[in-house]
Amino acid sequence: MVGISLELARRGHSIAFATGTRFSDPLRKEGIRRIPRGRRDGESFQLETWWEPTSIALQAAHIFHAASEFHPDVIIGGQLTYGPMLMGEALDLPVAILGFATHLLPKPRRDTEPGVENPAEAEERATWRLESMSAKLHEARQLLHLPPLSQQQAADFLLGDLFLLQSVPELEPGAADLPPAVHCVGSCGWEPTAPDEDLAEWLDSTAELGPLVYMQHGRLFHLGSLWPAVTECLGGADLRLVASAGRTDGKLTKPPPFNFYVRDHVPQGQVLPHATAVVSTANTTAVLGSLSFGLPLLLLPGGGEQLDMATICERRGAALTLDPIGITPESLHAALREIDGNPRFRASAKQIQSCLSKAQGHQLAADLLESLAQGGAVPGRSATGG
Repeated sequence: MVGISLELARRGHSIAFATGTRFSDPLRKEGIRRIPRGRRDGESFQLETWWEPTSIALQAAHIFHAASEFHPDVIIGGQLTYGPMLMGEALDLPVAILGFATHLLPKPRRDTEPGVENPAEAEERATWRLESMSAKLHEARQLLHLPPLSQQQAADFLLGDLFLLQSVPELEPGAADLPPAVHCVGSCGWEPTAPDEDLAEWLDSTAELGPLVYMQHGRLFHLGSLWPAVTECLGGADLRLVASAGRTDGKLTKPPPFNFYVRDHVPQGQVLPHATAVVSTANTTAVLGSLSFGLPLLLLPGGGEQLDMATICERRGAALTLDPIGITPESLHAALREIDGNPRFRASAKQIQSCLSKAQGHQLAADLLESLAQGGAVPGRSATGG
């Protein structure tokens, strides 16, 4: 959202964020205004409690206060933030939603896409998500004394007036059948331009240790941690591992091996230009980062969007997927060898890289948001879903 905001500001638009205090410093450094929660400022929009009605009500109150100061023409929220959707309705303002890298809710399907082995499995997950998210939305609407919605109304409501899907038609299955509000905009990933000096020094000082692998160890939900297998497999190996581990369900219990660089957050843009492969739980940020640099992926999905992302990337030939349950150092090592030794993975990743590069996510998202602000209408998608 920061990247999109900077593009909109460059075009002369006024931008403000309604978000918690922990983002005050990053926004200030980019010259973006943050509107506090009120006289009693604090956190809001916590991902960890996105589904709780009281948390959603706090979001709504924050946005209501921000709107009274800022008077926006459009409200932009994330797929797991119901506050923007609800306050758009209450304030009669158009709402845009920034989504993940694949469409997680049901969409009409004409025919089974060639190469899809279990289309029913993906459809089942999408239907379950819609039912679950609609139930949480209904609870929040009750708390805010808003009228109930039918199932179809809820499905439309969760997409907002404009839904920015961080994908390209070549990557998203059935892109032509996406709901009318959904537009593929490519990757909207953004990072501060200032380099991490500590990381830069480590990369320079360890260059002789071998090729570089980037690992993003996100949540595996109830499945535990990959660290034991990763440490046993790659600790002391003739390669370097840089790992972003801030959302890991299990931390390293011992100091990392000498060839590991582990931090809660690692700037991908500083690592990926030097990496040969990416190991990830298949979160949107890591997958889009890897593919934007044409890097093959080893994916170990646990839940959420991870399962869908892993299926898509493997079907497109850019990734190899392993079940994190029962992962061993031996299976991990064999998978990394396969990715490194089979050129088809890198070739497929390069093809997707080209498509993402052409999309120019921040610019396309800004174009669509301008159209929404100017009259509530957005251009129609092309036949390929763009």
